[in-house]
Amino acid sequence: MAEDIIRVLYLDDEEPNLFSFKAAFRRQFEIHTCVEPHQAVRLLDEHEFHVVLSDQRMPRISGVEFFELIMPDHPDVSRVLVTGYADTDAVVDAINKGQVYRFVSKPWNEEELRNVIEAGYQLNRSRVRNAAQGSEVLAMLEGLASDVTGLVGRLAEGGPDAAADVESALRDLKEKVLQERQRYASWMDKTAQ
Repeated sequence: MAEDIIRVLYLDDEEPNLFSFKAAFRRQFEIHTCVEPHQAVRLLDEHEFHVVLSDQRMPRISGVEFFELIMPDHPDVSRVLVTGYADTDAVVDAINKGQVYRFVSKPWNEEELRNVIEAGYQLNRSRVRNAAQGSEVLAMLEGLASDVTGLVGRLAEGGPDAAADVESALRDLKEKVLQERQRYASWMDKTAQ
């Protein structure tokens, strides 16, 4: 399936749920569990997780509130809300705010939950690749802006060869932009597959 081990964190205040989750999935995924939200935050800060599951109803914080808490520092992680209650308002709120990738009912179906985790992993990897590509594009644009600023300065200096030098540099810049555009189109084709 993947080159990486899928790392999953599950937060639930009921330890029997954590034990059964770990027993069911420890052979397929690297599983970390905790009963306290502050432990979950610490683990997220110390390790890279692809998928985080949280129970909705916990004594100190709801699953939705937990996801709101971690979202700024861990935007790429796929978040799965787990609940045994028909708490549709909370689920709708979480989905509408974009904090939750999927919702899973307790008791969960093992095969369905495995598929949700694997799909969450794929979403996480896609988010990470998109962020890296976006950073590359921004760096390239900053480089182009710097080049254009230099050309404007060269034109301002004047001189007999300024126009010819700037024209040549603009042709080079155009070629660079076309190459980047082609590289980006190729990357988009690969991610669409």
